[in-house]
Amino acid sequence: MEDTPNTPFPADDLSEDVVTRESLYEQAWSIPMTKIGERYGVSSSYLARVYTSLNIPRPPVGYWAQVAAGKGKARPPLPVAQPGALIAWSRNGAPLKVSDTLPKAPRKLGREAVNINATLPRKHPLLLGIEEHFQKVRKSENGYLRPTKRSMADLIVSRTGLAHVVDFANQLYLTLMKKGFSVALSDSATHMSREPVDHREKASKRYIYPALWQPQRPTVVYMGSVKFGLTIYEISEYVPVKSVGKQYVRLSSLPASQRRSPFPDGWIMSDDMPTGRLCLQVYSPYYRAEWVHRWIEDKPGDLVGKIASIIKLLIAEAPVLANKVEVERERSEREHQKYLLECEERRRQEEEKRRLKVVQDSRDQLESVIQTWAKVNSIRAFFDDIERSAQKLGHDERKVIMERLTKAKELVGDLDALKHFEGWEPPAS
Repeated sequence: MEDTPNTPFPADDLSEDVVTRESLYEQAWSIPMTKIGERYGVSSSYLARVYTSLNIPRPPVGYWAQVAAGKGKARPPLPVAQPGALIAWSRNGAPLKVSDTLPKAPRKLGREAVNINATLPRKHPLLLGIEEHFQKVRKSENGYLRPTKRSMADLIVSRTGLAHVVDFANQLYLTLMKKGFSVALSDSATHMSREPVDHREKASKRYIYPALWQPQRPTVVYMGSVKFGLTIYEISEYVPVKSVGKQYVRLSSLPASQRRSPFPDGWIMSDDMPTGRLCLQVYSPYYRAEWVHRWIEDKPGDLVGKIASIIKLLIAEAPVLANKVEVERERSEREHQKYLLECEERRRQEEEKRRLKVVQDSRDQLESVIQTWAKVNSIRAFFDDIERSAQKLGHDERKVIMERLTKAKELVGDLDALKHFEGWEPPAS
């Protein structure tokens, strides 16, 4: 048994489905690989392939014996993860994490394949256990499966085509991995658009029902810092069908005795039914940077032979897509700046309207004060004139007039114009 230092396990929770490169790196240089494998329930040889795929340096043979003898060499640093490279290990087929940066036109992309031929898994991590999830489905009349789980690879398929689509996806994903390109679910922190899927072989304006299954996040392949969205779906054809057990069945697959129409007028239903042939849809997941290409099987299985040419095309198109993204980013930035200027102009105009309204309200109030002043002066002049005229009357008559004048003043109230002026609010300067 190898001598090992008395080092506790890192603080990683064993219940976590995803283990980071940093955690695996610290463990590799703290305890032997056999102990790490026991911790996660995998063999040391399998774990070695994980370390290779994540580009994590691990101790050479005999390292722990050297440590026990006090001759252990210094550990090399953990290399920085390149854009699109895996930065975590999915223990249970959970969504993989990848290093992400803004897309840039790559240089010499794909000219040097990653030397991991001996370490490629038999099944891509994104597809582990996926058949089980496709068994847990919602009802679908036309045969397309609608799994209850949405956080998995973007595959749209019928029950009869499931093995075919998983096999093709596995070959495509592993070939991309062999070339050094990671395939994973898009980062949940970064919004990526998904190209809609129309599974019909021939374009039609007919409404599709029921709706197809959609993943929670797009499946993407990282080519340098450029991402392409990947969807694999089974092509359908519009054929006569009959409802059998709440599902549509091709009329041609039924015995001749059961092909008769159940309707009095002999009308036969038709629907879009899966054909077993696949389509690979590769698209731009970037906002407004439109790019999409589709490869359709002429017969089941012939897409596998096109994988090499598909990857070659994507490598050639990666710089093109990166440039599209940059053009759209600059356009969006210009539109955003224009929007901000328009908002500022609307704010300025609203502020000017408010200012003019305040001025107009103040002017109207001042005019009301002036009108009040004119009215006050007119009333005061009227009372003064009556008082002067009353002085010319006899004592008894003047007394009656003055009493009536007093009551009139009481009825009119305060005639002080200054008090009205003090209530006026001048506009703010």
